[in-house]
Amino acid sequence: MSSVSSVTSATNPNQTTNPSVLGKIVQDFKAIGSALQSGNLSTAQSALTAFQQALQGSSQTSTTQPFGSNTQANTDFQSLVSALKSGDLSSAQKAFASLQTDLTSTHKAHHHHHHGSGTAPSTTPTNGATTSSAVASDDGDLNVTA
Repeated sequence: MSSVSSVTSATNPNQTTNPSVLGKIVQDFKAIGSALQSGNLSTAQSALTAFQQALQGSSQTSTTQPFGSNTQANTDFQSLVSALKSGDLSSAQKAFASLQTDLTSTHKAHHHHHHGSGTAPSTTPTNGATTSSAVASDDGDLNVTA
């Protein structure tokens, strides 16, 4: 996973943390990604709990804003937490992918482009009901979101 080093660099660099705690945070972050990649929701939920506990044991991060001033990463992290708590594997996978992108682009300090990603604005009404939509991107791919 390319964003693992980004987890360490995205946290607050002005405070020191026990290296073993930082290693645990990175390990737990990797475990969330691995579990989501294999589609194992319960393992991802357990890894998230471990990640949050490791954050609490760290003096440099908070569990609500573990990525410091990277507001987009913090927003995507909260989406990940919410999706995992509600048992929504698909949304959790999307949130984790977005989080990785946020961390990677912040870490490398470059702009990323969403060519043909088919990312559509949210189609979830505020009343909590979900709708489905199919979006044809300009390169001809059809992307279906639930």
